[in-house]
Amino acid sequence: MKSFLFGAFLLPALASAAVDSSLSFFITGRSMGTGGNLGGLAGADAHCQLLADSVGAGSRVWRAYLSTQNPVVNARDRIGNGPWFNANKVMIAANLTALHDTTNLASINATNGLTHRGATVASGKHDMMTGSRASGLAPLAGADSTCANWTSATTGGTIVGHHNRSGVAGNMCQNCWNQAHMTSGCTQANVQAGGGNGFFYCFAADNPATPVIPNGLARRVGASASAPYVLGSGARVSEIVYRFELAHASRVEVTVHDLKGARRAVLARGPFEAGQQAVRWDGRDGKGVALPAGVYLVARRTIAPE
Repeated sequence: MKSFLFGAFLLPALASAAVDSSLSFFITGRSMGTGGNLGGLAGADAHCQLLADSVGAGSRVWRAYLSTQNPVVNARDRIGNGPWFNANKVMIAANLTALHDTTNLASINATNGLTHRGATVASGKHDMMTGSRASGLAPLAGADSTCANWTSATTGGTIVGHHNRSGVAGNMCQNCWNQAHMTSGCTQANVQAGGGNGFFYCFAADNPATPVIPNGLARRVGASASAPYVLGSGARVSEIVYRFELAHASRVEVTVHDLKGARRAVLARGPFEAGQQAVRWDGRDGKGVALPAGVYLVARRTIAPE
């Protein structure tokens, strides 16, 4: 198996076509509590997916608005092309250009920047981790501005933006939702110190005309696929279901791995019929011991077609 690392009005361009105004943008609202260590981009995406699932929006492909430096990944390249709507069906931006227009104060702000449940975010928690420049591009080479690509609470710092568009003249970008200043470090205390709580932005990156099934349906049909899951403390069996679809009857192996790639459990190994399948995981390893809370990858490998 290969590596697991895996508006108030419609703009003219949109008026001629039906636009899905269902939830496609939110602020996490619930912190992972681990500072800048989000389990990498996969872990942050999984957190977005988990929160979206909780409000019935898990049939979309959700991505965290985060950049990395090594390798360079631009946040703006991860989130699709828009348009995006908040929980109140208000368009925050029609496309990437409008989203990253620093003069467009009507996009993400204190009123429109809502959580997945449609709640406003307290002004005292306005710092949103992005690791990005105002353009949506990754930081230029230099100091670590993405907490070691979102894998460390002890290394570097992170660029944060202000969801309420507040700022001072000394900020990197005075009124930018995605670039305001650096944090003093990557611990949870560090990201809280400037007026944050470890929150970040989530965007639906897919085309709503071709939705996916919630709770981990492999994003493609093929020999190998995986999906990230956030395992919380005291997770119940019913909370974690890996769903996949087979074009043909096949012998399949479904396994659980940590973010370092180590296999922690085998959930299934044997014949499956063609069609949609579901495998449940109770959060335990191969010896029946409950794994610690964190981000894990549930992977599927087709051993051989029947």
